[in-house]
Amino acid sequence: MTKLALLVRGTALLICLLIFQASSTSHGQASVSGACIGSERDALLSFKASLLDPAGHLSSWQGEDCCQWKGVRCSNRTGHLIKLNLRNIDMEDYMGYYMDNMYYMYDYNYPNRSGSLSLSAGEMSSSLATLQHLRYLDLSWNDFNGTSIPVFLASLKNLRYLNLSSARFSGRIPSELGNLSKLQYLDLSWNYNYYDGNNSYIVDLAWLPRLSLLRHLDMSSVDLGSARDWFQRVSMLPSLKVLRLSGCGLNGTVSASISISNLTHLKVLDISYNTFRIPSQFGNLTKLQYLDVSGNYYPDVALAWLPRLSLLRHLDMTYVDLGSARDWFQSVNMLPSLKVLGLSGCGLNSTMSASISLSNLTHLEVLDMSGNNFYTSLKHAWFWNLKSLKELYLSGSSWIGSIPSDLANMTALQVIDLTGNQLVGLIPEKLGNLCNLTRMRFSGNNIGSSIGEFMGRLPKCSWNTLQEFSVQYANMTGNLPGWIGNMTNLSVLQASKNMLTGTLPIGVGALSTLKMLDLGYNNFSGVLLKEHFASLGKLEVLELGYNSFSGVLLKEHFASLGKLELLDLSYNNFSGVLFKEIFTSLGNLEYLDLSYNNFSDFLLKEHQTSLGNLNHLDLSHNKLDSVLVEEHFAGLLNLEYLDLSYNPLRSAINQKWVPPFRLKVVKFQSCQLGPIFPEWLKWQSDIDVLVLSDAKLDDVIPDWFWVTFSRASTLQASGNKLRGSLPANLQHMSADYIHLGSNKLTGQVPQLPINISRLDLSSNSLSGSLPSKLNAPALEDLMLANNQLTGTIPSSIFQLTSLYRLDLSGNHLEGDIMQCWEESDANSTSQFGWNLFSLALNNNNLTGQFPKFLARSWQLMFLDLSYNRLSGALPEWLPEKIPRLKILRVRSNLFSGHIPKSFTSLRRLHYLDIAHNNISGSIPRSLPNLKAMKAVVSHDMKDYYYEESIPVIMKDQKRDYTFAIYNLLAILDLSSNNLAGQVPEEITLLIALTSLNLSNNLFIGTIPNQVGDLKRLESLDLSFNEFSGAIPSSLSALTYLSHLNLSYNNLSGAIPSGQQLQALDNQMYIYIGNPGLCGDPVGRSCSTHDAEQSGLEDIDHMPSVYLAMSIGFVVGLWTVFCTMLMKRTWRAAFFQFVDMMYDMVYVQVAVRWAHVMEKTQDGAP
Repeated sequence: MTKLALLVRGTALLICLLIFQASSTSHGQASVSGACIGSERDALLSFKASLLDPAGHLSSWQGEDCCQWKGVRCSNRTGHLIKLNLRNIDMEDYMGYYMDNMYYMYDYNYPNRSGSLSLSAGEMSSSLATLQHLRYLDLSWNDFNGTSIPVFLASLKNLRYLNLSSARFSGRIPSELGNLSKLQYLDLSWNYNYYDGNNSYIVDLAWLPRLSLLRHLDMSSVDLGSARDWFQRVSMLPSLKVLRLSGCGLNGTVSASISISNLTHLKVLDISYNTFRIPSQFGNLTKLQYLDVSGNYYPDVALAWLPRLSLLRHLDMTYVDLGSARDWFQSVNMLPSLKVLGLSGCGLNSTMSASISLSNLTHLEVLDMSGNNFYTSLKHAWFWNLKSLKELYLSGSSWIGSIPSDLANMTALQVIDLTGNQLVGLIPEKLGNLCNLTRMRFSGNNIGSSIGEFMGRLPKCSWNTLQEFSVQYANMTGNLPGWIGNMTNLSVLQASKNMLTGTLPIGVGALSTLKMLDLGYNNFSGVLLKEHFASLGKLEVLELGYNSFSGVLLKEHFASLGKLELLDLSYNNFSGVLFKEIFTSLGNLEYLDLSYNNFSDFLLKEHQTSLGNLNHLDLSHNKLDSVLVEEHFAGLLNLEYLDLSYNPLRSAINQKWVPPFRLKVVKFQSCQLGPIFPEWLKWQSDIDVLVLSDAKLDDVIPDWFWVTFSRASTLQASGNKLRGSLPANLQHMSADYIHLGSNKLTGQVPQLPINISRLDLSSNSLSGSLPSKLNAPALEDLMLANNQLTGTIPSSIFQLTSLYRLDLSGNHLEGDIMQCWEESDANSTSQFGWNLFSLALNNNNLTGQFPKFLARSWQLMFLDLSYNRLSGALPEWLPEKIPRLKILRVRSNLFSGHIPKSFTSLRRLHYLDIAHNNISGSIPRSLPNLKAMKAVVSHDMKDYYYEESIPVIMKDQKRDYTFAIYNLLAILDLSSNNLAGQVPEEITLLIALTSLNLSNNLFIGTIPNQVGDLKRLESLDLSFNEFSGAIPSSLSALTYLSHLNLSYNNLSGAIPSGQQLQALDNQMYIYIGNPGLCGDPVGRSCSTHDAEQSGLEDIDHMPSVYLAMSIGFVVGLWTVFCTMLMKRTWRAAFFQFVDMMYDMVYVQVAVRWAHVMEKTQDGAP
């Protein structure tokens, strides 16, 4: 009976198997025959319709058999769709290449996702929810426009694999994903929306433990900062083998009571770039092979748990603070399986580099200790005996001394990176056993030798293995060796920023694997030959800028460079015409810089195919004497950067031309682009930087200008003849910098863009008052000089708390300069004046006292209040409150009082002009404290980064100097005041002075004898004082002197002779008004003996002369008086005569006074 039952059951099972096999075969045949399930095909087509596919990744999605479509896989048994792989492998390959080569890539912009799948509408089509048999879904490396991960994906209950990484999702990750109970692989990483800065995020991870089968979990860059229980939730995944939580905003400390005993299978753990203390529980993950805790810069790290991870092969503690972890050596040394160790930027120092036993690290292959602070000799390092090392990274760690001979022992070494240390000298001689070298980086050291000698020490057995050789900025000299062509596997050669000379060796042209050649910033010379590039078919980057190469460029030079992406030949001496044939083979070229050469013409016609990928074109600072027409730019479809500045180019482009490109940066400075404003720019609405300065434009700014360029950050069109009024409101614009100075613009100052930081409308014809509300909180530079602005300075100016520079000079502003300042805010760091570096209010009609708001301007370096009607005393608090002041001009005001003695404590002051005021008293004797006038030093040029010119009165003339020249001047001008007393001898200690003007005062005494010590003096004016005595002979030692005025004093004696003094112009006027002087310039002979005798005789006869004069005066006076008393007619005639003489003298004085005043006004700015 039992056997019969077993037979029946066996027969039934066999029948079921036959039926199942028939069904399976039927479905398989259906699938193979092309009859995929229709509802699933429709779902795919609906999904495709919701996408944009510029690269044609889904072009195969047509026809009946959806199972044959790219990225689609169906079950051979059921015919249902089980796998959908839409991973953008192009983007993945690009990022892989980027990461492998980013050390020398020139373009660090965000990756171009133009070939990715993206949404055509606001959301992803929910048709995918139909695919209920789907087990595998990969949408990674696409672009889903920053939308949220769709909730309907949680309905795909059969999913085992879900990858949504790097797909530009954002927003909250749906908790419904916890319903995917069969999920084994989940990757939600790197969904960072770099356009708006938003990450995807999770608030609560309560759904995560329901994914009990999960083996791989990657949520890197997902914001878990609000998920306080993340550690507990993750610990409840018993099957987990790979866990990656890099950059998730994890912070704080994990409680020691939380157990991770469930994670017994975990092999890979990445929690890098968070900010939490590494928990000791990690020591319980005994199967861990890969641990990355880098970027968790949390102080007081304890590593006692680390030795328990005996299977660990990869340990990365980059940017973990190990400065106080004295046991890190011992902890790491107890990891016998370790192959990769990352200790970059860990705060390690010389006390941790002593030699210790590292016997357990016998398998270590990669060691990265870059970015530390060892400050010790490299030969004292502990790692030279690690014979298994293949890669050694020691860049930027302040190693000093020479490269030790121990390097020869590391026979397995492939990569050595010593970039950015303080190493000196050559590499060791005996490196013959290092035959596996692939990358050698020595940039940023002080090699201090010939590059030929340095390369001569490379082991010859490595010539065929070396792929990268970098010695940038290494103080190297000499010529590249001719045998360099023997390095047949070299892909990167960087030797820029050295002092290499000679011609480019022909051997370079034999480097057939070379991808990057950077020899810029050297002294190479000679002409380029076609042999230099003959075999460089793989070259992608060629940088030869900042050398002295010459000659013309030919087609043959670049014939084999079909993969070239960057070509930089700037700052050389190339010449000739840029013919169209030169660039025929450069179809992949994206970046071309030929600026600062001597090219005379360029022809880019008919380049529709050759330069179609060109993105950056810089031909500025040449001698291109061409007439621009549309054909010059034909075919440049991808051009975004165009710079033709500083060329004598002329434009003949049709005003109706529509360019084929969409520029982001365009520069035509100092070209003849006008006179008509270029209409073709109207279509360039993507422009971010527009520079049309000094472009000969003589036109009205078109209305479309403010619309087309509303998103631009920089707009420069200064130095033209642009006319018209500015729009009343520019708040719709995004501009950060607007420079329209030196034009003919009229109207009022408009409402400013909200984000603007620099505005220059100087030297126009703007009128009216300043806006009562500027609404520009980020404004740093406000330049409105030399217009016709009227009224008072409004309170809106004092609301610009970020101002670095304010220039309102040369207008008609009036009123009390202090009227809108609130003294209660004087010490506030967020009020007007705190950030000021430069303030110019000169040439207005401002009144009041020295502005007190400057008491908080501790960074102020330039202050010009000249040519106003300010009064009162100069403040004593300047050195205390404005210690960085370098230039102070307050001339032509109504200031009174004494020169504050504290002024001499302004140690950085090198220009002091208080001329034409009512200052009295004497010159302080503490002048030597003016350090910047006492020592001949070069002032810091970075303080003067503005290009505008400012007036200087020197050599009796007004001249305009740029800030760069202004910086070289040391000027002391105290003229036209009421200063008295003697000039202190200490003034001759100010040896850096270039101009000294003490004229029109009441100084007495002699000219300081040591005036000749002022060797740099170019202008000296002591006229219209009461100086007496002889002119110091040391004056002839002033070899730079080109202007001298000693007129109208009481000087006497012989005029000193000297080649420089005799070369001065207007010799007579230099000394006029000093009757006691003699010498050739005044036409009076100087005989020392005659002068002495004449002086003695005059002294002997003086008493008799005085007695005779007194008797004669008394007798004559009484004779006339008595006569007048007796004769009435004589008395009347006498008084009539007196009246006539009075009238005559009055008229003469009035005429001469008017003449003098007219000359004075002409001399004023």
